[in-house]
Order: sequence, then C-alpha cells, then structure tokens
Amino acid sequence: ELGVRALQPTITRRTIARRVNLERLRANAVEAAEQSERLSVPEIREPVDLDALLRAWPRDRKLVFCDEGGDAAPMHDALTQMKGTPSWGILTGPEGGFEPVERAAIRNCAFALPVTLGPRIMRADTAALAALAVWQAVCGDWN
Repeated sequence: ELGVRALQPTITRRTIARRVNLERLRANAVEAAEQSERLSVPEIREPVDLDALLRAWPRDRKLVFCDEGGDAAPMHDALTQMKGTPSWGILTGPEGGFEPVERAAIRNCAFALPVTLGPRIMRADTAALAALAVWQAVCGDWN
C-alpha cells in the first residue's frame, strides 16, 4: 500500500520468530495490492541473516538504517539532503532493537544512512510503516 517493491525479512541477534510464513506474507501482499488498486504485488523474499544482507547489498543503493541509538539525523532531514538518490532500501530493527555490534556493522557500510524516527519507542511493525511514510513524503510519489 505504501509502494514497497520488495520485502526482505532479516534475521538479527534479537529476532524472536526465526521462521517466516512466506505464503501468508505473499497472500497478504496480494490482498493489500488488490484493496489499494495497486498494479503490482511486492516481492516477498526468503529470510536472510543481517550479515548476509549487508554483504550482498548493492553498493549503489542507499540503505536507510533506522537506528534507535538516537545519535542519527532525523529521517526527514537526512532524506531531504539525499533527495534524488534513485534507489533505496529501509532497514528497521527487531523488537528490542539491534545489538551494539550489529549497529556498528551497519554504520560501517558506506551505503548506510543512519536516521532516527524521533524520541518514541516503536514496535517493529510500527517503525517500518513510519519509515515508509516519511520516505514517501520526502522522496516518493506523495510529493
């Protein structure tokens, strides 16, 4: 509904549910596309470990890293400065957030753009929706 092209479940050290019901996710994606009159259905990918995701990430594609550490720029401000970047991904963490070693590994990637979603503690699913809404407002087809 918010224009996502693909969903990539990512396993982190604090991920609780290690199995993903891909068929259910795919069915939900089809239903959401139909209800929102979207012409395409997002790809639902097999889960990968965070390290594998970072190793395989295309170097020419920015990764918005929603970092709950609090020392990153507000997402709106960071995206405004990067407006015009053609290809993006958004990474939000699991319940309880990323472990410090994971945060450091992500921040060490040249393609990562650490951002904050503000002072509120959000559930993992809420953070993903909030990040997508901000991205759409600044860089997407809402503007």
